[in-house]
Amino acid sequence: MTFWVILAISIYLFFRLKNTKFFHLIRYSLLIFVTCFLIIHIIRYPQQSFEAAKAGINTWFYIVFPALLPFFIGSELLIGLGVIEFIGTLLEPIIRPIFKVPGEGSFIFVMSITSGYPVGVKLTTQLRNQNRLTKTEGQRLLSFCSTSGPLFIIGAVAVGMFHNPQLGFVLSVAHYLSALTTGLIFRFYGSDQQIPLRQNFSVKHIKKAFQKMFQTFQNSGSFSYLFSASVKHSVETLLFLGGFIIFFSVISEILSFIGLIDFIASSVSRPLSFLEIPPEAFQAIIKGALEMTIGCQSLSEIPSVSFIQQAVLACMIISWSGFSIHAQAAGFISKTDLSIGMYIFSKLLHAIFSGIWVLLIIPLSYIVFENSQAVFFHMLT
Repeated sequence: MTFWVILAISIYLFFRLKNTKFFHLIRYSLLIFVTCFLIIHIIRYPQQSFEAAKAGINTWFYIVFPALLPFFIGSELLIGLGVIEFIGTLLEPIIRPIFKVPGEGSFIFVMSITSGYPVGVKLTTQLRNQNRLTKTEGQRLLSFCSTSGPLFIIGAVAVGMFHNPQLGFVLSVAHYLSALTTGLIFRFYGSDQQIPLRQNFSVKHIKKAFQKMFQTFQNSGSFSYLFSASVKHSVETLLFLGGFIIFFSVISEILSFIGLIDFIASSVSRPLSFLEIPPEAFQAIIKGALEMTIGCQSLSEIPSVSFIQQAVLACMIISWSGFSIHAQAAGFISKTDLSIGMYIFSKLLHAIFSGIWVLLIIPLSYIVFENSQAVFFHMLT
């Protein structure tokens, strides 16, 4: 009860005082307190911090670095070669009326669902810095172009953690449909100047797309320079992401070791006992709120949670992505005029919709996987 009272008071004070000097002073003091708290406990528990840092380095070096480096280099090359301009101009008549964003948004969304976090955010902020997106369009793109990759959802979560390949179908479809649902809602975000919502495809339209592509490549310089710059920027970005992964791995381990995660989980589970979710699941949810891989792994190891609950919660954790990913995204967003708070709000909507989509898609899985009905029947129990 104490936890919920403190949370309610904090939310009230936030909205009551958020535009005052006193609020900024409190926020600054809180940042100092949290930073000192973490540093003190890292010094106090050096062995746990060291092991957690090694685990974070292993995750980054053996999984994240080799998985994302080719995509980062490829995306940089495609942007420099003008392919994104070509796709954007060509698909403008389709994506503009639906999401009220430029046609480049289709390229960013495809790269996001192919590469995973945080490629979509990186590309969106890159185009915003180049003034190829308005502030409103950039915010709309962030709402649905920040997704996990299918390799992580199907390979790591469904197969590696839950040992159920069919579950990957449910999680991935629900995750991407919820992203598109969030994008449809954010089409009403902000205001635009009068923009034509429909253009017709024609030979002239296709010719314009090719012209923009060649013009962009000419402005990028030689291909050798473009390639070397792409490799350099990609490696720098991955080093940047590695720092976040290692740091949040240590934070998660320290908070778990000192019992703070257990305390929050027990405080949250009592008023939500009607959901019949065991306290261990709430511990996994809180861990997933910090780092999604740890949260999904913890969920898969709880036998007292029904499979349908595990599927819904795992998909929500993946869609939320965790503060580790949010911190990485904030590193890119902070270099633009886009709102980090609005981005986090869109991820909250993404998580909620993904849980709903899982419940809607599971019946469809009976049709898709006719020979696996027993598995999905077990999910409902």
